[in-house]
Amino acid sequence: MKKNIVLILISFLIAALSIGSTSCSTSKTTASTSSSGNTVDIVNFAFTPGTLTVNAGTTVTWTNSDSTTHHVAGDTGVFDSGNLSQNATYSYTFNNAGTFPYHCTIHTYMTGQVVVH
Repeated sequence: MKKNIVLILISFLIAALSIGSTSCSTSKTTASTSSSGNTVDIVNFAFTPGTLTVNAGTTVTWTNSDSTTHHVAGDTGVFDSGNLSQNATYSYTFNNAGTFPYHCTIHTYMTGQVVVH
């Protein structure tokens, strides 16, 4: 009798754990999908994603996740963030179609682009 109760409890725990891990996995997928549409993360001295494709009228937000200051500037001068300290953000609305390359003026090897349809 005790053996059956222990087996039932173990089965219940396994079922509860697998339900919990499924919901965590689903949450992570949803969060990363919704946040990647119009955001660029500055991390490890790189823009992620390196190329972001959006529709005209979209506001793109850059977030500096590095502990080092960065500076986002359009190659043609269309947009300029000024210096961004750690956790600072900069947003720009792309109203016209085209390809907009940009770079970090402090670390010029850091480059990216926004493609607007």
